[in-house]
Amino acid sequence: SWFAFTVYVNDASHPGRDRRLSHRTALSQGEQRVVAYLVLFAAAAAQFGSLAAQAPQAPRLILLDDAFAKVDEPTHGRLLGLLVELDLDFVLTSERVWGCFESVPNLHIYECLRDPAVPGIATLHFTWDGSRRRLVGV
Repeated sequence: SWFAFTVYVNDASHPGRDRRLSHRTALSQGEQRVVAYLVLFAAAAAQFGSLAAQAPQAPRLILLDDAFAKVDEPTHGRLLGLLVELDLDFVLTSERVWGCFESVPNLHIYECLRDPAVPGIATLHFTWDGSRRRLVGV
């Protein structure tokens, strides 16, 4: 079956003045990306929800490369919190997003380090428990 989504944009400085999103709605690049993420997350959650009866143990996996580029940092936490609320599993790559937000109850983080003069990649493994990031190993 098909799913339909209607996206409304609200501005905290003008409560109660929600605008229905259309191709004419003026949005910044960051707002455009947030809207795209919201629709992607909603569609993925709906699709995985429809498959749950046949495969209840299947991962609900979202892969995000260069996650949340051109999106402000406070919104990173809100978007990650939405992934948690929608019960979506996620793997993301980023040069700057660590994922350490109160909205994320736990997380494994791998920082990859590469020296162009040396073959291979070194990794640092961290965990996040919802309040504190800890180095697990190298």
